[in-house]
Amino acid sequence: MAELSHRFLPGMIARRYGLIVNVSSLAGLLPGSAGHTLYTASKSFLVRLSESLALEGAPYRVNVTALCPGFTYSEFHDVNGTRDLVSRLPRWMWADAEFVARQGFDAVTRGRVVWVPTRVNRTIALVSRYLPQRLLRAALRSQAGRYRRVETSGQRQQ
Repeated sequence: MAELSHRFLPGMIARRYGLIVNVSSLAGLLPGSAGHTLYTASKSFLVRLSESLALEGAPYRVNVTALCPGFTYSEFHDVNGTRDLVSRLPRWMWADAEFVARQGFDAVTRGRVVWVPTRVNRTIALVSRYLPQRLLRAALRSQAGRYRRVETSGQRQQ
């Protein structure tokens, strides 16, 4: 995303209009945990990059949004091998990909810099901002192993 922004932002600024949606994650708003280290860090980077680009583009009517979907029905969980585990979560926690995409487009056209679709995910993001970080890290640490395989000493554990 940084490379694409570097390449396309100057043209948007020259035209004095543009829209950029960076698909981050709810995880980008939370502390990382074992097995999610690089994912969380890269999604956090996308949030901060989007915030910086939004400031840079604002005088030129270039809107930038970090879309932080949270629980979304897609192939993501198939690819990382967690489909069976996350399927146990209640249905009301999930959004479909089309809804999330529409929310992202609506957010960038409205000039929202960071957008979290669905009330459930916005509540998680809000609580994570105000809960003492020590408690939040402990809660994430206690659950992290359930949703990700972690390699230790060359052996995979689940």
